[in-house]
Amino acid sequence: MKKTVFISSTFEDLAEHRRAIWDLLEEFDVRVRGMEKFGARKESPLETSLSEVESSDIYAGVIAFRLGSIDKNSGKSITQLEYEKASELKKEILIYLIDEENSDVKIKYVDHGIKRDKLEAFKKILKEERTVAKFITKDDLIVKLKRDMERVLEHKEQKEEIIGDVYEKSAQIIERLFLAPLSFSGQEIKLQIHIESKPFASSKEICEAFNLKFGATIGVEIKILNPEGFDNFGLNELYMSPKQFDDLLPFIENKKITIYARPQFSGSKIEEIRASFKPRIVSHIMQEMVHSLGTRIVPADGKIVFLLSEIENKSTGEKRTN
Repeated sequence: MKKTVFISSTFEDLAEHRRAIWDLLEEFDVRVRGMEKFGARKESPLETSLSEVESSDIYAGVIAFRLGSIDKNSGKSITQLEYEKASELKKEILIYLIDEENSDVKIKYVDHGIKRDKLEAFKKILKEERTVAKFITKDDLIVKLKRDMERVLEHKEQKEEIIGDVYEKSAQIIERLFLAPLSFSGQEIKLQIHIESKPFASSKEICEAFNLKFGATIGVEIKILNPEGFDNFGLNELYMSPKQFDDLLPFIENKKITIYARPQFSGSKIEEIRASFKPRIVSHIMQEMVHSLGTRIVPADGKIVFLLSEIENKSTGEKRTN
């Protein structure tokens, strides 16, 4: 039976994103609902929106830096009320939040003051209640939305995924990371990896550099198997939350795993990646021996690591999200 998708977002700032979503959904056997097709109705805009949410199967919420129209009675945004209606009716809910650290947004599309406070409160609710995906650009959003839609919808014409193309695109992003890491940081890529180390607690240096929670971030050392040719590039660290680590555990014994991850760049020089919560005694004799041998490790000018987004279980075809 054909499903219906409702697209929820502010309009002016995300007009191009919405057009791209409509274009994407043309590939699927689905009905699409959104403000572009509401037309003239006797109901209020809020009543129309909530009615469309009720008649939909999937709610896709895209949230950037604008709150949007506010309902006078509740003081909440129309977008938030649409989300609450979808939650109340237990719809399939997909949430995409803009990456506040890496996105490039015109200042006119950023709310301030009370509207910003309301927006931040709404985003906090979404993060607490849902597993959210972050996007940087319109293209980044479409890649993530397409992957999620393929889990819940059928293509109009079933198309076989060409794995080589997916890895080729990932390779292109990795190569460009070393030319302009700030511009390509945060774009999700597909990797086949080998886990090279036991899990470790992440250092305060790592957590501060990549805005991670110190004491609640776990790392493992990895080797990139696919795309090929990147095993000597120094891209050998993967970081995750404790919940993501629990999802990763069933795959650790096999050590070879396929994941989706986001490379992240920091301009900080980082000397220690592992945290220690026990006192460590460093031998002065050992330090003197190292200096006498003339050994000196110079930290790189910046650092790139991977943050886990999603685990793909190749044996079952299932995906486990964070």
